[in-house]
Amino acid sequence: MINVRKAISAFGAAVAAVAFAAAVTPAISRADPAAGHQVTYTVSATGNLTGQVRYMNSDPPSQSAFDDNSSKYMNTVQATFSADQPLVYTTTLANPNQWAFVNASGGCHGPDCGSGSTPQLHCEIAVDGKVVVTQNATTGVTCSTRPW
Repeated sequence: MINVRKAISAFGAAVAAVAFAAAVTPAISRADPAAGHQVTYTVSATGNLTGQVRYMNSDPPSQSAFDDNSSKYMNTVQATFSADQPLVYTTTLANPNQWAFVNASGGCHGPDCGSGSTPQLHCEIAVDGKVVVTQNATTGVTCSTRPW
């Protein structure tokens, strides 16, 4: 026969021991900082444009390495922009505060050109899901986490 009082007391002691261990054990981050940060570049337009998007896809080891061969670290994509259809590019950067950058430029085409108003471009950069930069412009727009 099981002594209910002793069983409940033993269970309570076990729960207390687990709670104590959780309280004194330091929190362990599940994210590996060496893996970098997820950077999402989003470019959209208010009308029809054709052009290109350039964005940083990897961290250069230094500014001089970037200056010597920027195409090694940036992607350039020919793009067709349409209203309400954002273009999204994602990469991982170790230091997005230094290197996150997207630029979009475009020329008007289609019925939007004769209406008297030029469609606007919009860019944004999100780091680990948090939007950190946004900009709007007409023929070219740049979003960057630092001044260039």
